[in-house]
Amino acid sequence: MTTPHVPPTPRSPAAAPSGQPSRTVGDESIGSRLSQAAMAVVLAVISVMLLLTTHRLEAGLLGVDLPVGLLFGAALQVVICLFLWAATGSRFPLLVLGCLWGVLAVPFLGEGVGGGVLLPAALGDQVQYSGWIVQGIGLVVPFAAAAAITLARRRRTRTR
Repeated sequence: MTTPHVPPTPRSPAAAPSGQPSRTVGDESIGSRLSQAAMAVVLAVISVMLLLTTHRLEAGLLGVDLPVGLLFGAALQVVICLFLWAATGSRFPLLVLGCLWGVLAVPFLGEGVGGGVLLPAALGDQVQYSGWIVQGIGLVVPFAAAAAITLARRRRTRTR
């Protein structure tokens, strides 16, 4: 039994002109980039709201206070980054997320980094490192995920 001939589609490697790489779903058009940016904007707003409001949560376990708010924040950022990459196949929304996170968090910082209502630099005489850590989580995780994806792609192309 023979299969009918199917003409190549714009996304198939056979349709790419010789010498040029084929395009993937993540880098096709302005519309797809705008939808990727929109997804990143919505998830950045959600991420900032959740991380800033929960970063000071602690839970006691066997006499040790665990920073569950920071652990939740780190896990949330990783899940958001994995979702954006899996849904789009592109690093672009990860970069948008990382850039927007800092911009969206600025109104809550007060006079300086780590000094505001939700992110106090100090309470009394005790320095509040959780504010600095949550800002690091919000900014570093998306860029680290984009870097890891880039390195993995380069490693794959070298082995081929």
